[in-house]
Amino acid sequence: MPSSAEPTENRTDLPARELLKLYDELTALHAGSAFVMQALAAAQVYGGGLDERSATGAVFCAQWLNDRTVELERRLKDIVSEAYASTMVAGS
Repeated sequence: MPSSAEPTENRTDLPARELLKLYDELTALHAGSAFVMQALAAAQVYGGGLDERSATGAVFCAQWLNDRTVELERRLKDIVSEAYASTMVAGS
């Protein structure tokens, strides 16, 4: 028979799993950001700037990176709120 502590433990495990998933996504986002920044810097240093097609691509990449960052920040806030709520329930 499951103990009454198991549901609380499962709830507190959820933020840990979500944080690990979020960490993986943030790491991938960081790698994408670094790649774009290096490409833009190289275009300025070695290529004298960007052509229209590359500039358009850079704008779309920057917007995508920004949108992903906003979404990940929202998810992180949700995880923190959930962890805080679980801590308050466990402390009651």
